[in-house]
Amino acid sequence: MCTWRQNNLPNSQTKRRFTMQKKLIAAAVAGLIAVPALAQSNVTISGRFAAGWESYKLSGGGNTGHDAESRVSDQSSRIIFNVVEDLGGGLKAWGQLDARFAQDLGGSVGGTPAAGGKAASATCAAVPCSNAAPLNGWAAGNTGMGLMSNWGKFTIGRWDVHYTETAKLEATRAGSLQSIISMALFSQIAYDPTAAAGGAVTTMGKGTRTDNLLMWDSPNWNGFTARIGYSTGQAGNEGNTNRAVGNPGGGRMWTGALRYDNGPWTTGISYWNNNSESRVTGAARLDARSTRAWVGYKFGMGLKVGFAWDGSKLDDSANGAVGAANAGSARRHVWMIPVSYAFGPHAVYFNYAKAGGLSGSNVAPGFGGGTGANQWMAGYDYAFSKRTSAGVYYTKLNNGSRAAYDVLGLGANGGTPTTRGEDARQWYFGLAHNF
Repeated sequence: MCTWRQNNLPNSQTKRRFTMQKKLIAAAVAGLIAVPALAQSNVTISGRFAAGWESYKLSGGGNTGHDAESRVSDQSSRIIFNVVEDLGGGLKAWGQLDARFAQDLGGSVGGTPAAGGKAASATCAAVPCSNAAPLNGWAAGNTGMGLMSNWGKFTIGRWDVHYTETAKLEATRAGSLQSIISMALFSQIAYDPTAAAGGAVTTMGKGTRTDNLLMWDSPNWNGFTARIGYSTGQAGNEGNTNRAVGNPGGGRMWTGALRYDNGPWTTGISYWNNNSESRVTGAARLDARSTRAWVGYKFGMGLKVGFAWDGSKLDDSANGAVGAANAGSARRHVWMIPVSYAFGPHAVYFNYAKAGGLSGSNVAPGFGGGTGANQWMAGYDYAFSKRTSAGVYYTKLNNGSRAAYDVLGLGANGGTPTTRGEDARQWYFGLAHNF
């Protein structure tokens, strides 16, 4: 029947049908040829949608006119592409692209300090401060490539190191970035060597991923894992000229961590050592050192309790100068106790952290008092499924009279940074879905 109909078609239509059949056959053959190439690599797509409504407010510090800032805010939503190729002999090549996006505004949004916030100090210019860190963007998340085998995993790219090690102790299912203490108060040195109104904040690990990173992660040895990382410029700028007195591109960073996760126990220690770029004679070094340790235990009935400690030091003395203005160091210690309890689809959280006062030669005599701070968070969330949760969270940051610590991610949510002695609080109602 088909033959009769084709033979009775006009000659021009027969030619068009024959031509179309050839194109379809060619496309099918091309698809078959491409299948082996695709089969050599396994590609997976995952990610997270997270957003909610928040009310953010500053108070104290001798300032007036504090109004609550109410907004819808994204909480670092992301889409992640992973690819793995089996090279044979137990060796695999891998790659990951972690793209962050702002679903409340659309596109990729970073952020800068709001008007009236902290002035851009030399520290902020060289290392983005926590209130200016670009949290969203194409490849802004953990992005890199490398090789892996039974000897571990090698990474080239940008990745979370050091400052996120304790975040798992306080993780919620749908909370805001601002409620995470590990990457804010716990990772900052907020100091004001001249006792001016603004203050300066330095965040260990930049408050975001470390750039220009070479890293090795060990295999799991009966619960023990290790990490060693090296960066030629952790803040992105690796020095663009050598035509200056000193070494403009002489910065570097290295970090190491040893962890134990087995059964109900989690514990570890991590170290961060960074020498900043632009080591030109007379320029501030802005070198940072940080050590943190943690322990956590999960009881059988759903209760989790932890303890974490961090000691950090900032050296901003001038290269090649002796007795330069504001030359010296500032150091502080901070501790944190996170507690959570999960029962059925419900979970409640409480976290408290306290930063001690500053010490060191960079702290003007008589100005060490009032440089501490504390932050606490309480929250509740409900899991509709393994992938979808909603919750309500409250966080409060209390600065000493000479401190200017900030909550995390103000550049992303548009919040106003603190000035000296100001406190911050946030109510957040959030929804999150993982895929």
